[in-house]
Amino acid sequence: MSPDSEQLPGLEAVATAPRPDMPEAAAKPRVKAIDRSQTLFQVIDVEQLIEPEHPARAIWDLVGRLDLSRFYESIQAVEGGAGREPWDPRLLISLWIYAYSRGISSARELSRRCDYEPAFQWLAALGRINYHTLSDFRSAYDWELPELFTQVLAVLSSEGLVSLERVMHDGTKIKALAAKSTFERQDRLQEHLRAARQQVEALKDWTGDESARQKAARERAVRERQSRVGRAVPGGRKKPRCG
Repeated sequence: MSPDSEQLPGLEAVATAPRPDMPEAAAKPRVKAIDRSQTLFQVIDVEQLIEPEHPARAIWDLVGRLDLSRFYESIQAVEGGAGREPWDPRLLISLWIYAYSRGISSARELSRRCDYEPAFQWLAALGRINYHTLSDFRSAYDWELPELFTQVLAVLSSEGLVSLERVMHDGTKIKALAAKSTFERQDRLQEHLRAARQQVEALKDWTGDESARQKAARERAVRERQSRVGRAVPGGRKKPRCG
């Protein structure tokens, strides 16, 4: 049997086997409808969005210990004065570092994930951050943010607090240096520093919208998932026509 025709063992029998206790002329069961088109208003406890040991918390804590004074120098809004409050540089830096650890470099994609992905929601405290804000911030400090991202990712990954998702040329993501190594601390840190620098170098030029290879990889993943489901479910694959 070829891989394309494989099904989960016993699935067809389970799916087609009649229930002995069901009457032949039973009425159609009535179940609660699943309506994904509705809009809901829910009470959300932001602190419960992610677990205590989540990597996003480690990133937020470490960034908060850094001297970020240079990123606040250009902020014109001051306490007691007028002016719109900008997003906290600590937040923007933390969001980008977590995004880079996940192999995400698109400002638009990062902004989108702040709307639905728990870790990004937790970092932003459910705030909605425009992708222009994220992109402009990274561009404004392009000369120093890459090294900052590298240092933070290296320290956290060397301690097993963050797992890097290495992005390959075809858009595929793989886990890299996910846990503590057995060699000496200094050697371990240098190894993770090299890995983090490679990660940042691979991502720092992917600005703006989703890149062509990211889009192609995402679409390929959708097709592969649909194909696998089709092969697993009885009747999911069309039988070849005869004649």
